[in-house]
Amino acid sequence: MSTRSNLSRNITILVLLVAAIGIMYSVFAFTKKEPTVLEVGQAAPDFQLETLDGHKVQLSDYKGKVVLLNFWASWCEPCRQEMPDIEKAYETYKDQGLVVLGANLQENNVSIKGFADNMGMTFPILMDKDGKLAVQTYKVKPIPTSFFIDQNGILQAKAEAPMTLPFIEDNVKPLLAGTGG
Repeated sequence: MSTRSNLSRNITILVLLVAAIGIMYSVFAFTKKEPTVLEVGQAAPDFQLETLDGHKVQLSDYKGKVVLLNFWASWCEPCRQEMPDIEKAYETYKDQGLVVLGANLQENNVSIKGFADNMGMTFPILMDKDGKLAVQTYKVKPIPTSFFIDQNGILQAKAEAPMTLPFIEDNVKPLLAGTGG
């Protein structure tokens, strides 16, 4: 066999090998999918964020309480619509064990403070400055999105639309009574 023929054969084998590796990589990359949504019944992913007033808040610190985790932004009109009902639910049920955590998405402190003061929000406001909690951890797509988390840290309900007080109460009351989920 000539040297030229051996060289041609080796190049062909090398090209086929590179193509096979590329195909295997593509198949692996497209079949490895991460979950795209959080499902009811899953454990709520723990997190730690800073509040508007500079305190550190960690979800697991509220084990034993019912948590309403709400993702919002001041420019979001549906968020503006639901906020008075969320505040009313917080004021009504906080002494029974309801914690409301309002996670703002990527806004500055001045915008958040102005919105919170205008809306009369008294519950803790979390600063999701880079949006990782919403997008990567809780897989939030539309806002407002809210999660109802029971005393054991399990997601019991999710709302991807503005909530009303009756809707919030329908989800919170059974959890506070220990009969939800």
